Formats: sequence, structure tokens, C-alpha cells
Amino acid sequence: MQPDLIAFFDAYRNAFGEGPAVTAAFYAEPCVTARGGIVRVITSNAETTALFTEIDRQYRSRGFTHADYTLMDSRDLGANSAMATLRWAYKNAAGGTIWETTFSYNLYRRHGAWKILVLTTHDQ
Repeated sequence: MQPDLIAFFDAYRNAFGEGPAVTAAFYAEPCVTARGGIVRVITSNAETTALFTEIDRQYRSRGFTHADYTLMDSRDLGANSAMATLRWAYKNAAGGTIWETTFSYNLYRRHGAWKILVLTTHDQ
């Protein structure tokens, strides 16, 4: 994976500790999420923030405090797009893994910055 994408995902991981609005800033407008059998077309940052407010509430109710990821696959899709699949380990305050989930991200670079255009959860 390109070093700038590693930096992007490191910052994305850290954003979950900074609140839903910070996490939402990593997403393009519009963007698409597919998780839990529900596909959403999200047209604004306000909608993305609302989605991550609910996700944050759900995660924290399970004891989530932070996460680590493992890169499973990545590929460039031209000069300004890439796809990456990451396995996330969601952790509690003691550092124990509570659950793991795999996501694929279709990213697009605009004005020199990567944004998540499509997020697909590998539903289990």
C-alpha cells in the first residue's frame, strides 16, 4: 500500500477516538456504505456524522475504546483511486480484542486528499 494510504488509515483509526464528526471527515460527499444488509447513499457530511454517531454509540456500548487494523489487500485503481481491504480488531481499555470485522474501502483522491467513496462491510 502506498505510504500516503497507510497514513490515511492510521489517521482514520485515530479519528474514532476523536468523535463522529472527525471520523465523518474521512468520507467523500456523496459516499456509499454497505453494512449489515443495508446500503446507504449518503449525500452530506451531516448524514455521515449522524451515521457515525450511532456507530460510535453501538461500539462504546460493547466496551470499545480503540482499534488496530491489519491490511489484507490493496491495489491502485489508476492515478487517483485505490481499493484496500482491512481487518479491524476492536479493543477494550485493557487492550483485549472484543470483536473483529473486515471492510473494503474504495478511495478517491481529490485536491490531493484521499476520501472514502465506498465502504463495504464483509458481513458475517
